[in-house]
Amino acid sequence: MINQQVIKAVNKKKIYMLISENPGISRVNLAARTELSKTTVSALVDELIQEGRIVDEGAVESKRQGRRPNSLAVNDRRDCVIVLNWRKRTIQVSLVSAGFEVEILEETAPAEGEDPAVRIWSITKDFMDRHCGERHVLGICLVIPGIIDSEKKRIISMVLSLGVDDQVVTGLREQVKDLPLAIFNDTACLAYAENAFGNVDIKNYVYLNINEGVGASLIQNGNILRGATGMGTQFGHFSIDRDGEPCSCGNRGCLENRIGEIVLAKRAVECNALEEFEGTEQILFCHVGQLAQQGKPGALRLIRALADDLSFGLGNLITMFHPDTIIIGGMGRKLGDLYLERVLERVKTVGFRQFVEDVDIRFTTLREDAVFRGAAKYFMDTHYDFMEDMKGKLFLY
Repeated sequence: MINQQVIKAVNKKKIYMLISENPGISRVNLAARTELSKTTVSALVDELIQEGRIVDEGAVESKRQGRRPNSLAVNDRRDCVIVLNWRKRTIQVSLVSAGFEVEILEETAPAEGEDPAVRIWSITKDFMDRHCGERHVLGICLVIPGIIDSEKKRIISMVLSLGVDDQVVTGLREQVKDLPLAIFNDTACLAYAENAFGNVDIKNYVYLNINEGVGASLIQNGNILRGATGMGTQFGHFSIDRDGEPCSCGNRGCLENRIGEIVLAKRAVECNALEEFEGTEQILFCHVGQLAQQGKPGALRLIRALADDLSFGLGNLITMFHPDTIIIGGMGRKLGDLYLERVLERVKTVGFRQFVEDVDIRFTTLREDAVFRGAAKYFMDTHYDFMEDMKGKLFLY
């Protein structure tokens, strides 16, 4: 009996996810895709409709003779996932529909000195009170720029500057009592979005996330190495200068302390470019890219310096893992085509020649909301269970 229930749960979720990925799919096509009998598919679809999870949109045109098949879609107006993106200076909170589209996105600054767990839950609860109404929240996902240590239930992040004894995970679990809570690495979520929603026709690639810090996820045979914990690699803490400045991670000369957004002002000074950013409260990648596009000499020097340091790190990464492709995402892509062209030029001069000459390097084509969509999709694919009581569940992988 237990095995039958497990099989039913697996099949039910498989059908639901196929419908979410293929709006308008019919029962006949579901049966063909799942290799389940038409009777089984029809029974599970009827159950999902009764539960309000999917909707039957009526008959659609078909090349088949006879009765036209009915079109199925997930109930976007019912189910949703709340996804928060915790960055150094802001906390973004979004409502992601069952069809994995970001319907609402808000941003707020974390309060100085306030317990992060209390602050995050306060933002989440207020957001849900204002926007969820009759919506059925399937879970809450918190995305962080760092590692999730699932065994010790803690977050390790150089960007967020959390202490080794920080209690964010346990604190949040105490706050979020009635819903499942998942905590994921930001780069892993972006990589998963690339897999699910991007135009990626390859199975082995590296997703590179350049924001305040720098992260990378390794995709092998379509799967993220070490899941969404961020444990696969800490590319931002590759040393590109063994005698470089000490990093809070304990290493010296870390890559993210040379190319991350939080060090742009310092790099601008080094490149004698600071005066070009006069009046800018905080130098961002978009500012550098815009000025470089205008031909400003200081910004061009800064673009080249950032690209050269990234290329050196990529040479090592490519030599170690030999990916087919490297996809660059995050705010770093706002540095623009001049940056990418320089990386493509310089990376061929470092690393193992055969490997670096073969690799394709390009910017992601997904929008900036990909991190929210990727987190929601990973949560549903990996953790959500249709037959199990999800209340109070904690997922850290």
